[in-house]
Amino acid sequence: MKLINFRIKNYKSIIDTKEASVSDDIFIIAGQNEAGKSSALEALDAYENENFDSDTIPFVNETKNRVQTVECTYKITDIDAFYEKFNEKVIEEYELSLEDEDNIFKLEILKEKLDLYTIIKSYDHDKGDDKKLTIEISKTLLNIIKSAIKIQVSEDDEGLKKEAPYLDIDDNDNEKIANILFSISPEIILFNDFRDLLPDQILISDLKTKNKEAKGYSAVRNFEKLVDIDLVKMDNLTDAQRNSLSEKKNNIISATFQKDWSQRIYGNNEVNIKADFQKRDEGKSYVNFTIETKKNEFLPLRKRSKGVIWFLSVWLELKSKSEGRQLIILLDEPGLYLHIKAQKNILDLFEYLVSKNHQIIFSTHSPTLINTNNLNSISLVLNNEKSGTIIEKLTTTKLNTKNKKDALQPISEAMGLEPLKEFGILKQKNVIVEGLSDFWYFKGMKHLLEDKNNYEFVPGIGIKDGKINHLISFCIGYGLSWLLVMDAGRNSTETYNNLKKELFDDNEEEASKKIKIINGVNGIENIFSCEDLKLINDTIANCTEAKNKVDVVGKKNKILFSKIFFEKVKKEEIQIEQISKKTKDAFKEIFDHISKNLK
Repeated sequence: MKLINFRIKNYKSIIDTKEASVSDDIFIIAGQNEAGKSSALEALDAYENENFDSDTIPFVNETKNRVQTVECTYKITDIDAFYEKFNEKVIEEYELSLEDEDNIFKLEILKEKLDLYTIIKSYDHDKGDDKKLTIEISKTLLNIIKSAIKIQVSEDDEGLKKEAPYLDIDDNDNEKIANILFSISPEIILFNDFRDLLPDQILISDLKTKNKEAKGYSAVRNFEKLVDIDLVKMDNLTDAQRNSLSEKKNNIISATFQKDWSQRIYGNNEVNIKADFQKRDEGKSYVNFTIETKKNEFLPLRKRSKGVIWFLSVWLELKSKSEGRQLIILLDEPGLYLHIKAQKNILDLFEYLVSKNHQIIFSTHSPTLINTNNLNSISLVLNNEKSGTIIEKLTTTKLNTKNKKDALQPISEAMGLEPLKEFGILKQKNVIVEGLSDFWYFKGMKHLLEDKNNYEFVPGIGIKDGKINHLISFCIGYGLSWLLVMDAGRNSTETYNNLKKELFDDNEEEASKKIKIINGVNGIENIFSCEDLKLINDTIANCTEAKNKVDVVGKKNKILFSKIFFEKVKKEEIQIEQISKKTKDAFKEIFDHISKNLK
């Protein structure tokens, strides 16, 4: 099963998030501080663990609505596996005794009618302890399940055949069926801080008695699971056997960690994790845990950097759980203490977990952790006085809204990083454009017009004060072909004249071949018609052909808007037939100029 959407009501800063779609296995929520990102993750954690605290009731509702609700909707991705688990759990919970049948449901009905389900948990702080929490499913869902129950045929004492369902359920069974569905749904776990760290030391007696209050108990259990070792059983081995086994297991976990942690410390990326088994004379055995990042310098984890502490803690916990029950892993600002390169290790760990059929939902301000190749996987968390915290998909939200500036900042920065990654070095043939919005529009239109010419667009950071000159200098210095395309903005003429003088000795004919000004266009958005722009975002209003399209899109949203255009083109959600003739002709003229003069 996969979580595909959730809805939270009356939790901290949240009044009602409405339906928040989870549209990818690695799902990102971005927003400014105090917007409610942490509240959303904590509410999902409360749903899983049924720990709705009275302190989480919104202040404005403390004397009014004291009912908190979280709804989670799951999509069934493997109906056969779901059916097997559900059937088994129903038989167990209803204590059914089957003679000839090992199942009670008609699979064909479940396949036809049950492709997703919603579980609703509500907590009423004004009711008695035994009635505070309720869990339910919709009546429609209950009826679908009821309709899929098989009919059994039997004979009465007189030999007459009679038919009856294997299980007779009604509205009173709603809570029981909801609990059964919840028990087989993916487990939600929240990782929002340094969890149980590997301790300096743990007594074998604490592991033997399963003393969960012992410092580092959970982390040690994760360690055991990850390297397939039982520290309690090691107490019965000889010293030689114990030392041999310890060395083998320490090498395994160190090698596995080093594979996932690529950041260099002291000039190398070796981080050795060591569990050292010790026996005291009085018979109290214990295990010491140390981390070596510099040769022969073994220190307890708590004395290492926050980055190493955080990554090892989350790595131990999540990696050890990856083979068990399907998980929905929530992380609040992962990688906050990590260097940019180490943040990539986090993304690699996420990809590993997704490969094991888990889901990741995390909040972030870091552009390094945002994958702008899939804008559908990003939602904005916004907060205003009237509506409280709301969660909107980035690709469907109205972009030109005042309070979204901060929420969009890390996404815009991530988009700025993307072409820099792609153009670590310039190509043999380079078309230099003014900025990132030009970059995405030109790439999209090149794709739509099926221009097969072998050149790459390279984004600058504007043209004012000679900002574009360094890219041209690189091309000339390395013997690369280049051509500059600018709109007819305020600084275009000055830039053109300076370059004509410096590079072409005021030769107009030669300069005009290498520097293309799009006449009559101030801002690339003005090449497009209003109908073209509505293909990108149909919520655009007050657009007329006479109006400056840069203002229509919003200056602060230019990059995001253009990236959505490119993404929709790549997904074929925008076709060339939908683009206005005037727009197509304008871009064709530019591409023809490039093709003719880029040599």
